[in-house]
Order: sequence, then C-alpha cells, then structure tokens
Amino acid sequence: MNFFRKVLLVNVTALMSFVIRLVQTIILTRWLGPTGIGQYAVVCAAVMLGSQISALGFPVAFLYYSQHDPKQTSVYQIHSIWSGLILGLFGGGILGALVMWRPSYFGQVPGYAIWAVSLYAVCMILAGVGRNSLLRRLESKRLGAMTIASSLGSLALIGALAWVGQLTVASALVCLTGMQMIRLAVAWIWVAPTVDWHIKPRVEVLIKLGKMGLRQGGVDIMVLLNSTVNIMILKMMISDFEQIGFFSRGMQIAMLVVTASQAVLPVLFSRWASSPESQLTEHFEKVFRVVTTFSLLVIISILLLAKPLVIMLFGRAFIPAVTPMMILLPGTMLYLLGRVVIQFLGSRGLPEVSCVVLLISCAINALLSWLLIPKLGIHGAAMASSVSHVVLLGMLLCVMVIKFKVRIMRCVWLSLRDCRSMTRQLGVAQ
Repeated sequence: MNFFRKVLLVNVTALMSFVIRLVQTIILTRWLGPTGIGQYAVVCAAVMLGSQISALGFPVAFLYYSQHDPKQTSVYQIHSIWSGLILGLFGGGILGALVMWRPSYFGQVPGYAIWAVSLYAVCMILAGVGRNSLLRRLESKRLGAMTIASSLGSLALIGALAWVGQLTVASALVCLTGMQMIRLAVAWIWVAPTVDWHIKPRVEVLIKLGKMGLRQGGVDIMVLLNSTVNIMILKMMISDFEQIGFFSRGMQIAMLVVTASQAVLPVLFSRWASSPESQLTEHFEKVFRVVTTFSLLVIISILLLAKPLVIMLFGRAFIPAVTPMMILLPGTMLYLLGRVVIQFLGSRGLPEVSCVVLLISCAINALLSWLLIPKLGIHGAAMASSVSHVVLLGMLLCVMVIKFKVRIMRCVWLSLRDCRSMTRQLGVAQ
C-alpha cells in the first residue's frame, strides 16, 4: 500500500472516529448543559495537560529513535514502557490530589471520579507507546481499529449512562479514562507479543530517551497549553462554568477541522523521519496544499451553517457559543497548518524551534486573554486565540522558508495535477 493510500485510510478512520466522538459530545453537552459541560471542560483541560507533562515525551522519543535506529527498537520500547508506567502513576497521583484539593477551581468532584482522573495519565502514556509501536511500521489498519474501538467504547459508556439517567460530570470523567483504557487494551493486543521483557532497563538508555523526550515532548506540551490556556484563564477571571461551557462548545465546533485531520499527523512524522533530504521540501509542499484546501472547504461550510449547526448539535441553550465559534474558526485553520509544520520540524530533530515559536504564541495568547476577557468575556478569549494562531503560523513558515527553502506559493492550493496524481495513487485513474 503506497504512502498516500495509507494516509487516506488512517484519515478515513479518523473521520469515522470523529463522527462517533461528535455524537458523544452532543450527548454530553445536551445532558450536562452549559454549566456542567463548562466544569467538565475545565477538569479535562487540566487532566490532559497534566498527563502530557507527566509523559515527558517518552512515547514520541521512542518513535523517533525507532525510526532513526531501528535495530535497537526493542530496547527503546521496553524502556518507554517502564518509564511510562512510573511517570504515569506519579503524575496521575498529583493530578488527582490537585482536583481534590482545589474545589474552588474545579468544582466538587466525587472520590471515584478523582480515582479515574488519577489513572488517566498512565493509560494515556502506555497507549501512546502502543500506538507508536504500530506507527513505526505504518500499520494503518490496526491504528484505525484502535481509534474506532476506543471511540465506540467511550460512546457506549456515555450512551448507557445517559440511558439510565446517571450521566454526570463525574461519570463523564470516568468515561474519559475508560476511552484511554480501551485504546491501551486494543493496542497491546498486537504490541505485547513484540515486547522483549527480558531486556533490563539501563540508565544510559533512559537518559537518551529522556533528553529526546524533553525536546519532542516540550512541543506536545506547548501545543496542548496553547489550546487550553484560554479555558484556564477564563476560569480564573470569570469563574462562571456556564460561560466557559459556551466558549468550550464554540471551540469544539471550530476545532472540527483539526480533529478530522489529527490522526494523519503522526503518520506524516513517521514518513518524514525516514525520508531523504532531497524529497522533503516537495513532499511537505504537497501535504501543505492538501491540508490547506480541505480545511478551507470545511471552514467555509461551517461558517455558512454556524447558527443552525450549533442549535442542531447542542440545542438553543448554546446559541451564545455561535459568536466565539465564528471568531475562532479562521485561527483554527491556521493552527492546523501550524501543526503540520511542527510535525515536520519534529521529524527532522528540530523540536526546539517549534517550542520557541509555540512559547511566543502562547505568551501572546495569555497576554491578550488577560487584556480582553475583562472587557469582552468569552469573545475576547476567542480573539486572543485566533491572533496567537496567526503569529504561530507566520513564524513557523518563516523557519520553513529560511531553512528548507519552502516556496510559499506552492503551499496554498491543490492544482489539477495534484488531484490527478492522488487519484492515480488511489488506483482510480487509468
């Protein structure tokens, strides 16, 4: 199966998973209402960011070294597993304690949900190692099965709880961890037989993975921080879960284009990490054209159907989410394009460049949020986010032009020649 067909298969699977998760989001939003979904968004932002920090980049460091030093894959794999287990349990414990001790920020969360929050980190990290073990060989069908199974499992849990009238913020948090547990279980059905449990952990390997993990993981942390900083600052400045609920749903719809394309980015990392330098620029330009074209079409469709879409998905109670959603949409497209560049730089061993750019973008986002939220509320947070994404993509493209001689005009729109080439690769054209 050629690379483009593998990418398409993974992305079709991602679209199926996206539809499943969208149904799950609709159930959660309609059932919990603006206040409940606002509290859920605040807790989720902290849990996901904390879990990403806990991982210290070990899963992505494993993927990087398994591509650049494939003979030592088993060694990197087992070290990533043990480090993920220890770091996940430690980080999860801190997360659980934080949620329990800060009810003024997170709201009241019962004990069983705190236990679920504590387990999220270790499940996410180990599932990430399992996923990257499959990504290393571009096993698109198994990656797709992993994605679909976790999404369907989570939807089934949420649907069952809603059916019996027990869907609350706390039980939704349990389902969040349940989804990661399913991902972990499915991944390890295929990955476990490849693990060499006889390899003893060595300090020098852990240090090697840790150094690359901090470099690569720093990018993931900054990406996640950039996407959650608005919600965290909103909670500190407004302290109203209902308004946060409106903002989070507007962001949810605006991020549809990112969610629908997200699964293909690790596949691109794997391809770029093993590609010769001579092919990189041309391949990057083509990928960028594809992402630009399709994401722009999705955004135009969403803008034309903004208010009816919000009412159809979440109900009339969430009409206040329409305006922030429309403000967020252009920035969201730029954010997705920035993620493509970040993935490229990471695959070439240059994550520090992305980290610096993301740090600047995040600082601009936070500063504008502090200035605009007191005057404009959730609309100010949306403006801050979009402006920061403009800055992010602008700086990243400057790096690509200077270092890799990328031609900006070759990155803008799919040509007829591109379309013919893709159809030939898919076996459609004669």
